[in-house]
Order: sequence, then C-alpha cells, then structure tokens
Amino acid sequence: MSRPSNASPKPAMGKSKHSGGGGPRGKGLKDIRIDEEVKIAVNISLERFQYSEQKEMEFPSSLSSTERAFIHRFAQSLGYVSKSRGKGSSRTLTIRKKDGSETAQSIMTFNLSHNSKHAVRSLLQRFPITNKERTDLLPRTERGLSVAIEAESSRDKNRTSGRLNNGIPQVPQKRGPSELDFFRRSLPVYERQEEIVQVIKDNRVVLVVGETGSGKTTQIPQFLLDDCSRNGIPCRIFCTQPRRLAAIAVAERVAAERGESIGQTIGYQIRLESRVSPKTLLTFCTSGVLLRTLMAGDTTMSTVTHVIVDEVHERDGLSDFLLTKMRDMLQTMPNLKLILSSAALDVELFLRYFGSCPVIHIKGRPFEVKQLFLEDILRTTGYSNKDMRKYKKEIQREEKQQTSLTEWCKVREGGFRQEPQREKTTSASCVLQENDLLDDGGDSVFSQLNEKDVASLDPWLLKEMDACISDIFLNQDADAFVQLFNLILSENVSVDYMHSETSATPLMVAAGRGFLSQIEQLLSMGASVRIKASNGWYGKPHSLGSSSLEAGKLDEWSLVQAATTEMSPEDQELLKEYHHSFDDERVDLDLIILTEMAKPHLEPQICVLFFHRYQVFTLHSNMQTSDQKKVLRNTPAGVRKIILSTNIAETSITVNDVVFVIDAGKVKEKSFDALNHVTMLKMVWISKASSLQRKGRAGRCRPGICFHLFSRLRFNNMLEYQVPQLLRMPLQELCLHTKLLAPITCSIAEFLSKAPEPPPILIVKNAVQMLKTIDAMDPWEDLTELGYHLADLPVEPHLGKMVLCAVVLKCLDPILTIACTLAHRDPFVLPSQASQKRASMLCRKRFTAGTFSDHMALLRAFQAWQKARTDGWERSFCEKNFLSQATMEIIIGMRTQLLGQLRAIGFVRARGGGDIRDVNLNSENWSVVKAALVAGMYPNLIHVDRESCSLSGAKEKRVRFHPTSILSQPQPHKKIPPANGQVAAVQSLPTDWLIYDEMTRAHRIASIRCCSVVSPITVAIFGGCAKLPSTALQEPAVQKGRSSDSEMEDRSTANLAQMKIDEWLNFKLDKEMVGLVFQLRQKWHGLFLRRIRSPSKPWSQLDEATIRALVSVLGAEDQTAGLQQPTGIGQRPRPMSSEEPPQTSSWRNANSRRTSGPTASPDIPELPDEPLIPTPSHTDSPCPSPSPTSSGKVCLQPGFAPVRYFIMKSSNLRNLDISQQKGIWSTTPSNELKLNRAFLESSLVFLVFSVQGSGHFQGYARMTSVIGQERCQDWGSTGLGGVFSVEWTRKESLPFQCTHQLLNPWNDNKKVQISRDGQELEPQAGGQLLQLWERLSGKPQQPQQQHEVQQASSLSSDNHRLHTT
Repeated sequence: MSRPSNASPKPAMGKSKHSGGGGPRGKGLKDIRIDEEVKIAVNISLERFQYSEQKEMEFPSSLSSTERAFIHRFAQSLGYVSKSRGKGSSRTLTIRKKDGSETAQSIMTFNLSHNSKHAVRSLLQRFPITNKERTDLLPRTERGLSVAIEAESSRDKNRTSGRLNNGIPQVPQKRGPSELDFFRRSLPVYERQEEIVQVIKDNRVVLVVGETGSGKTTQIPQFLLDDCSRNGIPCRIFCTQPRRLAAIAVAERVAAERGESIGQTIGYQIRLESRVSPKTLLTFCTSGVLLRTLMAGDTTMSTVTHVIVDEVHERDGLSDFLLTKMRDMLQTMPNLKLILSSAALDVELFLRYFGSCPVIHIKGRPFEVKQLFLEDILRTTGYSNKDMRKYKKEIQREEKQQTSLTEWCKVREGGFRQEPQREKTTSASCVLQENDLLDDGGDSVFSQLNEKDVASLDPWLLKEMDACISDIFLNQDADAFVQLFNLILSENVSVDYMHSETSATPLMVAAGRGFLSQIEQLLSMGASVRIKASNGWYGKPHSLGSSSLEAGKLDEWSLVQAATTEMSPEDQELLKEYHHSFDDERVDLDLIILTEMAKPHLEPQICVLFFHRYQVFTLHSNMQTSDQKKVLRNTPAGVRKIILSTNIAETSITVNDVVFVIDAGKVKEKSFDALNHVTMLKMVWISKASSLQRKGRAGRCRPGICFHLFSRLRFNNMLEYQVPQLLRMPLQELCLHTKLLAPITCSIAEFLSKAPEPPPILIVKNAVQMLKTIDAMDPWEDLTELGYHLADLPVEPHLGKMVLCAVVLKCLDPILTIACTLAHRDPFVLPSQASQKRASMLCRKRFTAGTFSDHMALLRAFQAWQKARTDGWERSFCEKNFLSQATMEIIIGMRTQLLGQLRAIGFVRARGGGDIRDVNLNSENWSVVKAALVAGMYPNLIHVDRESCSLSGAKEKRVRFHPTSILSQPQPHKKIPPANGQVAAVQSLPTDWLIYDEMTRAHRIASIRCCSVVSPITVAIFGGCAKLPSTALQEPAVQKGRSSDSEMEDRSTANLAQMKIDEWLNFKLDKEMVGLVFQLRQKWHGLFLRRIRSPSKPWSQLDEATIRALVSVLGAEDQTAGLQQPTGIGQRPRPMSSEEPPQTSSWRNANSRRTSGPTASPDIPELPDEPLIPTPSHTDSPCPSPSPTSSGKVCLQPGFAPVRYFIMKSSNLRNLDISQQKGIWSTTPSNELKLNRAFLESSLVFLVFSVQGSGHFQGYARMTSVIGQERCQDWGSTGLGGVFSVEWTRKESLPFQCTHQLLNPWNDNKKVQISRDGQELEPQAGGQLLQLWERLSGKPQQPQQQHEVQQASSLSSDNHRLHTT
C-alpha cells in the first residue's frame, strides 16, 4: 500500500479554535464537525491499524473532546472497542480489536415432543448405531498420507464448470477492411505497434502503462494477432477484464474493428454467457472464468500463447490470486507470455514481483482534461448553504471575543502587581488539580447540561452575567460573586456560562484572579475545567492568558501532505466553512446539481451549446447487459446525455461523447473482519489511481473538465492505489481453490504468501479454520470428499454444502433458488423515495407467508416472478413488487449452471425419467428445507435471550436485525421507533434460534441480514462439524455431602447431560433425550458422508428410514413451535407456449380420483436444465408421518402436487343455477388450457364462483373432469368452450366484506374479490378463502366434502399434517 512520504510536519493536532470541546454536541458521526486535516490523519492511522497485526492503538492526549468523539464513533463503526482514560490535558484514547473473548459461553436447552421421541426410538430400534458408524464420526487422529494424492489423481478435472473451452493454437486469418481503420491509426498506441510486439516477443512478462484513451485495451491483442498472421505463427490469447460488461464491450469492439462478427476469431466468455467457437483465438473473459479453467489443471493452459491481464491496478481478489498462479506457471511453461496492462499501474510493486521486466509507457489522447477541485468549485460557483453561513457568523463572533480577551489581558498586565498574583495562581492551581479528580473525565460531546441554553436566557440575565464576569476579572471585585452565584442558583443559569464577548467562564476568571474559595464552590457546583475560551484559555490558572498547547501529535501527521501553501487564505477559509457545515463522508448532491447548472459559466469555450433536453442513464453492475449497452449509444442532436454511474465506468468502458466528469471521490467498499466474521460495506475515499481513471473518462472526443468534489489536500493524501481486495475479503473460497491450484506439498498459507501483497497470516488461518468447521478440510488442511465437491461447485463453500445437503434431504429445488440468490445478490430493490420504503417492506413481508423467514421471501418472490414471466408480464411484476428484473434473470442462469454441475459430479441423474424428481420429494416441506439452510449457514447462528429481549452470537454479545429483514418489523404497517421495534421483533419470535446469511456493521452494534427462525432440534442435528470428539456428550458429575435441599437439587439435575457441538453451542438436555438427539444426529451425518462418498449409489433401507425419521421429527417440532408450513414452495410454474397441448403424467394413473380405469397418459416431458414441479413419491417413498391406520388418518405424500384455486366469473345467476343442477361448467377458450393442466397435475382443483356486479362469491365447487369438446346450449352467454364436470361443495353466498383482508400475491397483492375470470389464487389465499364458508356457515358438511376441505386446508396453509376423515 503506497502512501506519500514527503510532507512537512504539522503543528499540534486539533487544538484549533474551531474544533474545541465547547462546540455543539454531536448526535451522530455526521454531526461532529472537525477540520479536514484531522480526519485525514485519523483515517490514515485507522487504515494502518486495520490491516496490521497490532491489537491495540493509543491516540495522543492533545486531542480535543470533539476529536475524541469523532474517533470514538468512527472506531466503533469499524467494530473496534474504544475507551478514553485520564483527566484533563493527560486524557488519552485507546482503541483495540475485538477477539471474541467478550462473548460468554451460553448453555441452551429444549424439549422434544412425544411424536418426535417415538419416531427416533423407532428408527434406532430398527437400525441401532453400529460401532463402524461411531468410529467414522470421530475426528481422525492420524493423517492418511495417500488420501490427497489419490483424490487428486482420481478426480475428473474435466467436470469443472464455467471454464474456458479447450482449443488449439491456429494462424489467425488476415484481418478484413473496416470503417474503423482510420480511427485505429489515430490512436497513440498504434504508432508504437512494432515496438510493443517486439518487446513482447523478447520477454516473458511485459508491463504496459497506457494512459486512458491510448487504445491499449483494444489494440495490443490485435497487434499480436496481426503479427502472428503475417509470420504464420499459431497463437491463442486470453485477455481478462475486471467486469462482465467490459469483457463483452471490448470483445465486440475488437471484432468490429477486424470486420468480423463476434464468436469467430474474437469471442468472449463470462459467467452464464459465452460467444466462442473452435475458430476463436482471442477470448476476452473475467478473472473468475480463467481461474476456474486453471483449477482443471495446468494442462488446460498448454495451448495458450499469451495471457493479458487488463486493468490490473484494480487489484480485485481474483486478479491477485491469478497473478500468483501465473507466476508459478511461467516457470513450467516456456512458451507462455504474460502482459499486464493498466492506466495506473504500480510499476514498483510489479517489478519487484516479476523481477526485471520491461515497462512500456504510452501517452493518452491529446485532448486536455482540466481538473477543478473542491476549493475551485466553491470559489467559482459561490456555493453556500445555511450551515456555512451560520459557521461564518460563529467565527466572526469568536474573533471579536478574542479581541476582547486580548484587551482584558492588557488591562491585567498594566494595572496590577504580578508577584502576589503568581502566588494566588499557584495555590489555585493546586486546588484545581485536587478537584480535577472529582471530574468524571467524560468527553464533552457526549455530555449534556440541564441548565438553560444561552439562547433562551432573557436579555437582562445576559447583561447581568456579563457584568459580573467582567467585574471579577477587570476590577478584582469579589463581591460580584454574590450576584453571580445568586443568578446561577435562582435563575437556573449554567455554571459554565460563557461571557458573550470573550467566551470566558466564571471558573476561568476566578482562577485568573486567584479567588480560592470561589473556585472550590464553582467546582462543587460542577464547573468544567476543560471548556476553552476563544484564545485557548482553560479553567486552570497556569494556562490562563496563554494559548500554547502540548506538542503531542499523531505520528500520521508526518504523512499528511500539506496543500494549504498552494491555496490562498480565501480558499482555505472556504474549505473550512464547507467542512464544518457538511459531512464529507457523504456525497453533496446540492453541489453536484449546482456544478451541472454552472458548467457554461465555468468553461464557456467548452460549453458552446445550451441543452434544453436531457437523457439520463444509469450504469451499474446490477443491470442487464442490453440495458448497459444503451449508455454507449450516441444521443440525438441537442440532447445532453447524463450518466449516473458507479465505479463500473472507471475502467475499460469508453463512452466516447463524455466531456464532463463529476467525481465524488467515493466508492462503496466491502471489507471483512476475519476475527469476528463481520462484513462492512462502507463509503470510502478512492485512490489517486482511481481518481486519474475517472478523470480519463472525459476528453475522448474534445477537451473536457473533471470536477473533483474533494480538495487538493484530500487528493494529495489519498492512497496511491486502492487496498487490494485480497486483504479485505473472506478467503474461504480462495483457500479451497488454492488446494487445487497449488502443488500438493505447498500449504495454503505458503501459496497465498506468494501474492503481490499477501493477506495477513491470521486471516488465512481463520479462513482455513472455517473450512475445517464445515468439514471441507481435515486437521492437516487436506481436502475431504466434501471439500472436493465444494471446489467443483460455482458458489461459495457454505452455499455448496447447503445444496449438497438439500440433495440428500431431497429438497433441492427451493434450496437451489435460495443458494443462487444468496450467491448473487438480494433481488429486492431499495426504493429511493422514503414514501415507498414501507410499501417495499410490505411486499417483502407478504412473500414470507408468515414463516418468519427472509429466505422464504426470496424463494416465493422468485417463484411468483417466474409465474409472471410465463404470463408475459414479468417487468411490470418487478416494478410493482420492488424487484430487480436483471437479478432474476441471472438467478435463472445460475440455477441452470449449478444444476448442470450437480449432474456432472453425480448428485443428480443426468437426464431421464427420475432426473430431478427423486431429489425433490421433500421440497414441499419447509421444515426440511430449513434443515438444509442450517447445515449450510453454520456457524451463522443467533440465540435469543428472552430475559433481556436481545440477540447474541458466537462472536458478538449483542446484534440486531438489519432494517431490510422482515423480522425487524413485526408490524411493518405501523410506525414503531427503532429501539422499540427491535424489542418487539425479538418478543414476536416463536423460537430461540435464528440463522442468518451475513452479519454487517455500520455502527457499534452489528446487524444480521437475511434471517430465518429455526427450531432448536434443527440446530442440534444439522449444526456443527460432522465429526465430534468423544467428549462432546457429557454427563455432569453429582456432588455429594450437601444438605437435604441441595440433594433434592442434585436429584433434579442428575438426569441432565450436555451435548457440546462447539465452544459456543452447548445443549443441556434430559439424559434420555440427549441420547436420542445425539444418535439421530449421528444417523444424519453418517448418511450425509455416505452420500458424499458415493452420490450415485442406490439408497439403502437405512438411508430411507433415516430420512423418514428426520422429516417426521422436523415437522413435528415446527408444528409444536407454531411455525407455519406454507405450500407451493417446492414447485415453480413451467414456462409454456400457448400452442403447447396439455400433458398428463404417469403418476396420475396411480393417484387419480377422477378415473376408475387405467389410462395411457405419457410421462411429464423432461424439462430444460431446471427442476420445476415436484412429482409425488412412489409407493415406497418416505412419508413424513406414520402409516395410514384404521382410524382414518391419511399420509400426504411429500412432493404431491398442491391444491389449485381459480376464480370463475359469470355474467348472470342463471348459469350458476344450471351448473348446480347439472354439475357442469364451461369457461372461455383462453381459460381451458390452464384449467386442464391444473386438473391433470394437481391433487385438487377448486373453482370459486362470482356473478359480476353482485358483491358476493356464490359458492365453490371441485373440478372433477377434463374439459371436453361438447358444448352446452343452455348457457346464457356466448363465446364459452367445452363442458366439464364439477361437484359443488358450498352453494351459499359469501359477501365481499368478509374477504377484504385476503390478498392474492399472484395478482399484484390485490384483494381476492378483485379478480378477472380464470384468475388463479395463491394456494394459501385460496385455502383461507374456502375456510371462510366454514366459519360463517352453521350448516354441516357431508363427510366427503369435509374431507376435501380439510385436505385442501392441510395442503394450502400450514404443513403436511395428519387429519381425520
């Protein structure tokens, strides 16, 4: 990390008149105003501390209380512990890193229901734990020397997905003519073509430093192709780009310049998208794609002649990791050439890393880009705001006070003797120092006075107080104290009242004149000795009349580059006013707008045209590629293009018509605290290299201007280059990949230490320990069988484990959606308008279906979007539900890719009749899905403390819900204060356990994102390592020799045993119950390890029985806890064209209640790439409940298609009368296909009838046949289709007033009565609608009708439960 080193030393830090403790009290970090130089020094010191192995750091005593307050808030927002110590001028501030020791060990307990105990006993009675199972689940004590080598040799490396295709080097075809040839020849890089090619030929590694606009990105790969074509030399080139959009845009540009279409000689490959062919010789790709190619073995690069790593200055984690591997490969592949390219390359670093290699410097385009910094913008625009004007008045008032104090000092020095005064001063000093011990030493920014504020005092009070203070100091009038104390006590004036003209306090003047008894009285009344007058006076007599301060300062002051010498006093004052009125941790939107409006006045020679029309674009990574490309198109004449962009536009992307750049100087940077496993997403200052890149976006076609919204001082003190991502990211995935990329004999830490800037060893150790915790590595850092599978999956290790657990638990489809969503990003978009934020939260809340789960919201939102996509209104659906269309599209592609990889490694059968059905038998069971979530999310667990209504984790004593979590707002339609909202949210939780996806920190208390409530048994079985030591199960020793009362307590606790899963997770349970739980846990982990070793092996009776027991226990415990079991989670609608005929399924023959004889229905056709609708289980498939008995209980098979509900609109009552008499109905042809499909693929189809304009539902019926060709002539309507049979269940009318609370998520969350003909209801809403008839009607149902409604309710509302016929 490069920093400026040549700087002039600064005076003592911060004791300036503008940042003293007497300033306004801060309510938050943004309210604490300090000088920019102080902020810079604090930033530098905390950045150094963050990336060092230092545990503690102390700030000097020269800090003012306001500056200490700023550091306190800033340090706590970074997750540090801060503490001030000492008194007065010796007060220091210390910060230290958390080490996890603050969290006390917790003991947890729970009970099992009778049904759960019975299910576990039945399993263990039939299949007791064998000695082999116990042995397999104990940690290994000896390393198997040949395990890693055998696994490496037997592993099929060709199954790694997302890698570049194999190809052979070929001689490139001669380039064709192009209309862009003239433009190419005008680029600065073109005239140095021969030199660049020759240098690359002569050297293994070449560094290219090309200024923005030089053409290095598009031209250097073409130079190599053209040279190989002229000389008949075969070549194959890979060029990496930091972003997907850049790879596509550059590839298309290069293809156009060669007169080709993309996918021929020039191609690109990014995640989920590829345009390459066997002819492709130049492939643009992302760093991740090239890394996955390398994971398949070094031989994949044997045919590659050149690798170009572009924009290497960005230093993302994958690029640094890639360079580490490439440096090793250069030693074994003599024909490989490596070219590193950037506009702001850290030459010194890479020269040291790769040894002596040539550096080619290329100048940019000749158009000048003028730079204007903050002081220039403020001066030129005359920008001012209310706070700036207020601050200016305060400065003028302080200057006036200082003048008055100076006059007071002259009066004192000229009119009184000095010797007696010194004696009094010395004595007074002793009294002050003694009384100083009584002070609490708090920073004044955090304290608050109870006395009247000066602004609220009456004018006569102000006049009297000023007169008393003046008389005491100027005339040594001791009698003035009588009136002073009277005003303080009787009129409630502050004892620290400051003279309106001099800002001197009573304590200051009393100490200055040596009135000892009055000093003691003022101190006893709470007078502060740290309040500072305008010239630096304090209440301590020895500092009176002198503003000299300590010389102590931060070491980082020597690093602060002085820029004040370059500025005029007016500019310095402007900046001071601005920084004391606006928090520069944010972006000043008002200043941006003013800058935009003032452009013609700033540079009239550039702003020739005045534009009356504007076209605004956004550019960020969460956009579809097609939308991103719109930014590159030229706008019509007379229309100004305005692009609001993240730092995606900083590199590679060239928008040729950009003339002005407004650089806010900020970037959102994610960093990871490896000690506490907390992620921080913070707005940070960019580096100088990034600032130059942003400047380079202008001036491509003519002279331009870059407006920097930061000062020259800030620019001079920016980092030369951004902190490498390798130093601030979780390393679990990279450590896993290291085992595939590094030699077998090389440890992970040793390999990562070869990086250009290696991560701290502590972070590497923590990442390796995390991989051991999730069973991906053994104690010797060798990959386990699970670890090899996780390395093959294109998601993070914990998400990969979640998916593999879902395969074994047979609930793959919902987990596939959840895992891909977590791997990419939250699809919910945070609205910019505050008025819409509550509506956004309500939308998210509706998708949860009362399950206390953010994961359920992600799942159901995706399923509802797919249904909208099938119907062709997905974009409108996204807008109304605050969802990102681009994110949803990417999730679909990721699902396809992940499912394909599961097929490749044998966990899902590669096409066929049972392709994905057998891994989705439990997909409808939410309790089983949550078990897979817990297995993957561990150790991201939270325990609920009911006594304090708080949440705690393994590393954090206290956490809170993130505002985006639905659990943070139990009643989102009500306004609840944040503090009360957290308590209410915790109180509403049905269980004491939560899982979360990510813990983030923006303030002192960390927040958890994407949470779900889970049952304790789920945590006890699926949390922790598979292999626990023999000491994990302990019985407490009963102590003897106590009184009878104690003996009674001993007897009550003698049956309690402890199951210790990790250092934090401990369960204390009944002795018998802990045995049952522990053995069920062993059965699960034994099954999981067997399936991991042999994923394609047929399931045994033990395997099936274990799954049945787990499903039964999980469902029973969720039911006991009152957790909801929604329906429809295991399916998603199948995209189908309007011409596609309805399909029937083979399982309908066995389960159909409509036909008595066998039919010849074909199987459901194989669907492309993804699991869609889960099918019912076979006759011997696991059942979550006991078998049917004569008592009438039935077992609803997991995976059985759910109940479907449709609204049928009629134009008149006569048609309903005919329907009820004849048991038939007809609908429009547009609805026939939908109803037929629902009838053939669902267990029950209910039709709810309503006559248009009646204000009622007229009843509901069950559909009992497919729609035929015969038509009914009795209908009072035209345009109806064929007749089908219905069986009416309820014929009573239900008023719409009774249904106003029911909303249909599948119809934009409208009320159920606001439905069109044929509108389908979301299953839970449909089930609740049918139940309203039963609640409002006293008429008993027939037994068969009662059974059907109960079955519908069971499938639609809570869970697959047993019910009485």
